[in-house]
Amino acid sequence: MGNRTGKRSRVALLNPCIRICRESAEFTILFRMSSAWCGGTGQGNESGQCIMRNILLVHSDQNVGEILKESLRREGFRATLFGSVGDIPRDTVEERADLVVMDGASGPGDIHLCTDIRLATSAPILVLSNMQAERQWARVADDVLAKPFAVQDLLARSSALVGRKPVGQAVFSAGDISMNVETHRVTRGKRNVHLGPTEYRLLHMFLAEPQRLWTRTEIVERIWSPGRDERIVDVTIKKLRAALNRRGDKDAIRTVRGAGYGLA
Repeated sequence: MGNRTGKRSRVALLNPCIRICRESAEFTILFRMSSAWCGGTGQGNESGQCIMRNILLVHSDQNVGEILKESLRREGFRATLFGSVGDIPRDTVEERADLVVMDGASGPGDIHLCTDIRLATSAPILVLSNMQAERQWARVADDVLAKPFAVQDLLARSSALVGRKPVGQAVFSAGDISMNVETHRVTRGKRNVHLGPTEYRLLHMFLAEPQRLWTRTEIVERIWSPGRDERIVDVTIKKLRAALNRRGDKDAIRTVRGAGYGLA
């Protein structure tokens, strides 16, 4: 079965116009045969050698992902395919990513995982999204490519993004609390707030959706991993409160008994 799938994918890549339907999201791939060339996607070093750019590609549909990966490879990128954001090793994101391309329908909670990527790397993020979700993704991604799209558009967007500084949302704020994810600086009013890594991630999660109330289970799954003792949430919330609140301050954290936590 694996060999047959591989043969179908290779044959499909030779077709100049491929139409792929995935659930309700249909997009047309116009495949352009092009060899890797340094002037298109790479950058030369002092010796004139081409430096290939690393793209982390996230797509839950392996067949579609392989086609996109091959298209990027032929354009001169070094692309690695993952089935979900959770499959990407953290050190891979931090050390190897020049660009992250992710399908906006790869799984539940992708927007929150996207913000985690933003914390781990300065690499730009390109999201492949349905038109209805473009505005939602625009808050956390550097660019959004709406489906249906042509592969030429993906290649052009990717080339542009690896050649410029990310322009995604760098500052998250709610009330008098502000977080700059590029400098990792957190302030409340004019005061700097010093947080541990776990409290920082929790506050970032709250700031990304300031109106949302998070259950303890949701917090555990996002900050730690499923199955952890949920009492760890209470301990972390207590630490975050202590860091954010000073005498006379309004409590920055909202607690709704039996429902969860969020920003006040």
